[in-house]
Amino acid sequence: MHISRISINNIDFSDSTYSLTPSFIPVSVPPVLTKSIKRCGILHPPVVKEKSSSSFAIVSGRKRLLAALEDKGTTCDCHKLTDKADALDTFAICLEESLLSSPLTPVERAVFFRKVLAHTDEKTVASRFLPLMGHSPSVYHIQRDLRLLELEEPLLVSIHEGILDDKVAFELCKIPFSDRLSLYEIIEALRLSVGNQKKLLITCRELAVRNNVTIANFLRNQSIDEILNHDSANIPQKTTNLMKWLTDERFPRLSQAEKEFKSFIANLSLPEEARIEHSPSFEKDELLFSLKCANRESFLLVWRNIEKLFKRENKEKGKTIFTH
Repeated sequence: MHISRISINNIDFSDSTYSLTPSFIPVSVPPVLTKSIKRCGILHPPVVKEKSSSSFAIVSGRKRLLAALEDKGTTCDCHKLTDKADALDTFAICLEESLLSSPLTPVERAVFFRKVLAHTDEKTVASRFLPLMGHSPSVYHIQRDLRLLELEEPLLVSIHEGILDDKVAFELCKIPFSDRLSLYEIIEALRLSVGNQKKLLITCRELAVRNNVTIANFLRNQSIDEILNHDSANIPQKTTNLMKWLTDERFPRLSQAEKEFKSFIANLSLPEEARIEHSPSFEKDELLFSLKCANRESFLLVWRNIEKLFKRENKEKGKTIFTH
């Protein structure tokens, strides 16, 4: 590999052999990169591989070359690999260059594995490349990521952009297309956090089985439709309302207990400083009462009144708890 000045017209931008981004995901050039190249040119030379004496494939630096093309550049200094360069070594350079800027997305990993496996076996890929990605050299990671490529294009774009969690995506692979699409549409519309994505999937799957319907049919519920299409609610409010409705449907007894407890608290007319909490999931009947005091003096005033109440109650029972 050596530096050569290459005519940009000789670079085959349509050749995606070493691109780790699927062809249906457009490559966008950051404006800051375009401005930098206009001011100073390309500071970090791209890597290209010779296809013929007048044609080169991009190994790395596609965005830099596109920015140079936008700036009407005619030539560019590049690291040039000859056509005799080994395929695995070329992909190794492609990977190293990509990892310099950021970790690969799950989709980029899957694309990399699929392309490099055309030239070698899984064990070689696992031992040579997985440690560079921060994984143990197990073929499981390769097989796991490759399953993502079975998903539809919109879901892959969403994974690549960090909207859809890859672990949730693996679970979506296991369910029918219509169910998968129905869940994805909600995840994408509400930009759900990873925790809420998992909760949505688990809850809908459980409730669909309980009601003997598909997930897609379950999500056609009128209550869900009203939550998602509420005119005055913003996305965080819709998310909160949807998650609460799903929890109520999944745990109806717990939901009823929560409503009764809130009614009980409301009837007490507690001051802001006082708080009553129930046991987790109402597993026990006991309650925890807490009272916030401004300082020790305030606490002592309250405590003396509490002490009197306990003395009176225990006197009636013929017991004495407090001694001086």
